[in-house]
Amino acid sequence: MNTRILLLIAFVISVSTFFMVSWLGTLERQARADISRARALPSAFRYNTQSSADGTVVRTAMEMAYNGWVPMPVGAPGSPVTDAEIETLPEPAQRYFRYAKVAGIPRISSFSLIMEGRIRNSPTDPWMPLVMRQYNRMDNPARVVFLTSTKPPMKGIDSFLDGKGRMLIKAMDLIKVVDFRGPEMDVSSLVTFLNDLTLCPVAYFSLPVRWRQSGPDSVELSLTHAGMTVSAVMTVDGKGCPVNWRTEDRYAKVKSQNLKDRWSTPFEGSQELAGMIIPEKGVGIHDYNGTSYAYVELDRILSLALNTTDLPNRP
Repeated sequence: MNTRILLLIAFVISVSTFFMVSWLGTLERQARADISRARALPSAFRYNTQSSADGTVVRTAMEMAYNGWVPMPVGAPGSPVTDAEIETLPEPAQRYFRYAKVAGIPRISSFSLIMEGRIRNSPTDPWMPLVMRQYNRMDNPARVVFLTSTKPPMKGIDSFLDGKGRMLIKAMDLIKVVDFRGPEMDVSSLVTFLNDLTLCPVAYFSLPVRWRQSGPDSVELSLTHAGMTVSAVMTVDGKGCPVNWRTEDRYAKVKSQNLKDRWSTPFEGSQELAGMIIPEKGVGIHDYNGTSYAYVELDRILSLALNTTDLPNRP
């Protein structure tokens, strides 16, 4: 066999390998491996195993209120959320959970969902289509989001595992273009995890979140995990429908700098998924220099599933 034929065979094998790797989806496999890692972590919380039906959990929550903060009546997965537990919380939070129809739903260990919309890197950059398929675990806070865009063709993983955050983006599923890690990414990812719960309200009752009323229609919430404490303010309307969620405990990566970000996620509309009422649409807004702009618009939130073990299927 002459040299030309050998070179041709080597070229064909290289091209075939390239397309085979692309077809298999390297990052999607990594996202699923990350979920396996998340599921293997030990629980980070101790759950009260006593039933709240006798009022034990409710009394404990009321007695633990300090400086206006009220702890969530947390319970083990499978224990149903009760009206009495909701009544221990500040009034705007009560309004929100009643609107969301959380009472009677069993607590969960995890959830998954799909969000579709568009995203951009700056106020002057073009919008790109976006699909987000994600998994969240409750008892050891974790999230793994597999992102895809077709224009340009990019894939990524936005993850929070064992107290560590990471944003990894590759062009063509091969060429690394973003790999953000570090303490600012860790705390930002914990904030985002807390924000995700608004799309699955029963999940709040599986976490040691604290609540404090901050206005007639707003409530502050806080979560401590992995040595970090983050907080936010949720605003609801007269019915309890969430209209905004804002925090200053997040960072934006701008030209290789981590800038403190006044981050907010206004919500629109409502829909029923998995037996709960959740927002129909959402917007992500950056404000790290005094001028806010929308960087992500999610116009389809769908396929919410409870107690899942993997990414949801492709839409």
